[in-house]
Amino acid sequence: MAPTRRDSPVPVSDLRVETLDEDIVQVLATRTGAERLAIAAGMFRSARRMLSSHLRSEHPDWSPERLQAEVTRRLSHGTG
Repeated sequence: MAPTRRDSPVPVSDLRVETLDEDIVQVLATRTGAERLAIAAGMFRSARRMLSSHLRSEHPDWSPERLQAEVTRRLSHGTG
C-alpha cells in the first residue's frame, strides 16, 4: 500500500501539484476577493452538477438520497 499523508485519504503517489496558467493569474489578479470567491463557488456548483449527472447515468437505480450522498462523499474527498 502506498504511503499516505495523515490528513489526506489520497495516497502520496496520487498527489499532483498543479499550477495556474499565467493568463488566468493575470485575470484573477484584477478581481476582488468577492469576485474570485463567486467564481470558485460557480465552479463548485458546476462540478456538483456534472458529477451528479454522471452518477445518475451510471446508477439509474439509485435513489435521489443515495445519489446526493455519493456526490457529497466524492466532493468532500470521503470526509463527508
